[in-house]
Amino acid sequence: MSLPSLTTIEVAGKKIGVRSAGSGDVLVLLHGLAGNSRSWVRQFEHFSRSRRVIAWDAPGYGGSDDFDPDVDVFTDALKDVLQQLGVGKFVLLGHSMGGMLAGRYACRFSEQLKGLILSCTHVGSGNPKGSELPAGYQSRVNDLNTMSQKDYGISRAKAMLAADTAQDIFEMAADISGETRPSGLANAARVINETNNAPGLPSLSLPTLVITGEVDPVVAPEKAEQLYSLISHCEKAVIPGAGHAPYLEKPDTYNHTLASFINNL
Repeated sequence: MSLPSLTTIEVAGKKIGVRSAGSGDVLVLLHGLAGNSRSWVRQFEHFSRSRRVIAWDAPGYGGSDDFDPDVDVFTDALKDVLQQLGVGKFVLLGHSMGGMLAGRYACRFSEQLKGLILSCTHVGSGNPKGSELPAGYQSRVNDLNTMSQKDYGISRAKAMLAADTAQDIFEMAADISGETRPSGLANAARVINETNNAPGLPSLSLPTLVITGEVDPVVAPEKAEQLYSLISHCEKAVIPGAGHAPYLEKPDTYNHTLASFINNL
């Protein structure tokens, strides 16, 4: 497996890390709370043969600086990155935390999108801005501050992957999760905690695919029901046997599901 090299783009005087490969129609990938642009290695491998694939490191992750923890600040940064990369209309895929960013991006800038894919995600927790992080998120931040990088990565892989995940996939997920920085995690958790995309999603008239993992222990498949009910023109797909990282756990099924949707846009 190989990844395109990480480059950086300046946005509002700060750096955003980006990987890009291939040419043609554009697929943009947004990772989750325990990921970074490396999460998408199997999607780069598959889709960059026929289209241009772009993945960023969200603010505070990988090669990206911290930004203010606000969903509109994050989506403004994404818009700027894609403009600098010369991207026209594109398909946007967001996973988990990235799905909340993708949902908000679609609500704000739907004219830029050919299609929207929401993977193992929900509308956001919708708590007041500045409110205290829920105990689960605060516990993760505390773990990241007190555990070794390796042990934190292993703990997150155990928490999000299906029990029968192959060892090499487990180790890859743990390695990626272990690269998380405390400030990036805290800010991204605050974005999840304060985002509420429910008011904007019903206005979308955009082809949308909602993907869930059959045994996802982080975002249970039933949480996607609200997305189905809010979004018209919405298709749904369940990845059998997958936990919270189907893009790594079941990449062939995941990629086939994506291709079936994207190729019909």
